[in-house]
Amino acid sequence: MVVTRSSAASITARSLPQTKTWSHTPSPLFLLWLCISLPLVMWDFTYVFLRPHSMPGGKWHLPWTPYSIYCEVDLVYGFKHYEDGEGFNPAQSTLNILETAMYLYYLYLVRNYRGVQKKGEHVGIFGERKMYGKDAAKAVLWGLVPCVATFWKTVLYWLQEILGQYKNIGHNSPNVLFWFWIVPNSPWMILPGYMIYIFGKEIVDGLAIASMEAESNGIANGVTKEE
Repeated sequence: MVVTRSSAASITARSLPQTKTWSHTPSPLFLLWLCISLPLVMWDFTYVFLRPHSMPGGKWHLPWTPYSIYCEVDLVYGFKHYEDGEGFNPAQSTLNILETAMYLYYLYLVRNYRGVQKKGEHVGIFGERKMYGKDAAKAVLWGLVPCVATFWKTVLYWLQEILGQYKNIGHNSPNVLFWFWIVPNSPWMILPGYMIYIFGKEIVDGLAIASMEAESNGIANGVTKEE
């Protein structure tokens, strides 16, 4: 059988699903998370890189007063690790700086999007709205990459304790460990993990739409098939 140009449009209409315009809608939950987490992360890596002055007894300790408790709970942040020249905490904090820069660029893309707004489209409390085209693609990329980095870096942080016989946190009681280590550190796996799923789904949707459009255009342009 020969599929002719004249019958291609009919076949396309019957056999191919209707495509839609791919877009990215910034998640209000993710934007709220960034508004909370980024200042905390910046507070954390400045503590690390300003040691020993930011540590208890240091001349700049005042802004980091809660760390007088946390460095006793998690010895990675304590005096012994610093005095022994352990590199894990500074290495993690270096990655925090890079991740923060990428998150800030995502926020910049979302906040400064000036694409065409369709009638009736919602503008969120953070000024976010649905994004289209290359701007949307860039936003998804710069949202996904740091989420992946944050998620797996946090997994690594947990695994070094689990596989290292809890040498930095094992001295805590279960109650202290839960409230001062597990609860504060869990969100950096849960929220980025959720957003990896959301951003990944958007990428898959975009590729599916592009694939359907390419298939549709191929038939409409008179691609033939003989049986």
